[in-house]
Amino acid sequence: MTLTATQIRCLLAILSLSRMDAAVASKDVAKLLGVSRPSVHKMLDILAQRGLLCKEHYGAARLSEEGTKLAEALERQKEKLVLLFSQNLGLPLDEGNVAATLWMSALREDTLQSLESLTDRRCAP
Repeated sequence: MTLTATQIRCLLAILSLSRMDAAVASKDVAKLLGVSRPSVHKMLDILAQRGLLCKEHYGAARLSEEGTKLAEALERQKEKLVLLFSQNLGLPLDEGNVAATLWMSALREDTLQSLESLTDRRCAP
């Protein structure tokens, strides 16, 4: 499934917040991402249309089973890319996070898997 960088950031924010409480309020997502509530509301609608979350009208949002699986996979992928960027390119973690999200939204899945395998090989004993 192809996602924009904004959609990836939003899914990861919802995943993070849902670990504290399964029901996530748009105001909390907005605060975590540093964006407006209307922007988050629009993004939640898009993610709900794609079947990645269940959203109550003017209420909380919850990741669907598919959304949870995808968000967890994205989180693992992002962690590997951030590690690759920090260890191989010397990027600070904050810049590595931004770069990883952008690459995840722009590169083909097979290219991302090749990059991930570099990290796996470098971390192997």
